[in-house]
Amino acid sequence: MALGQTQQVFTVSMNFRKRGQTVKSGGEYARGYLDDLLMISFGMGDRTGHFLEVGVEDVLRDHVICDDMANEEPY
Repeated sequence: MALGQTQQVFTVSMNFRKRGQTVKSGGEYARGYLDDLLMISFGMGDRTGHFLEVGVEDVLRDHVICDDMANEEPY
């Protein structure tokens, strides 16, 4: 299906999963390390729901942390 400029696409949720592990409950999700998978569920045009898995390392590839953020204290 090709998306036109008027097609609505929205993200429902994002969670992490360890590679090679089947998630059976919410307590089994991973913490988001570089070797985990990012599961993204999304909807298209209020008609269909989908999900995809992509490696966290792949999502962050070629991103640069700003100097201001690198020196900031964690929450």
